[in-house]
Amino acid sequence: MEENPFIPIIAILSTFGTMFGLVFYYLHTRNKQRLAMLEKGVDPKTFCPKPTANKYASLKWSLLLIGVALGLFFASVLDKATDLEEGAQFAMVLFFGGLGLLVYYFIIRKNDKDGDL
Repeated sequence: MEENPFIPIIAILSTFGTMFGLVFYYLHTRNKQRLAMLEKGVDPKTFCPKPTANKYASLKWSLLLIGVALGLFFASVLDKATDLEEGAQFAMVLFFGGLGLLVYYFIIRKNDKDGDL
């Protein structure tokens, strides 16, 4: 049976056309909302709030990635030592990644001086 060569092209174009349409609709409605707010006298600085800096973000990501690396290491050791399936390896990665985030939480809780945690 011969396949039509235009089907993948049409599928890709329709996917990107839909995504373009959604982005255009989002930007258009946001612009209309902002213009209406400006007409009512709302301050334009409310459109771009200042991002809050998390000074412990690098600690969180480093502990998460260290946990994932340990999970991958122990998963490979587990794979060589036993006959377990891939699900156990995936569980090791998630377990050690979660353990890294738990260590992050306890470090932050210990160092929290504002009491807002």
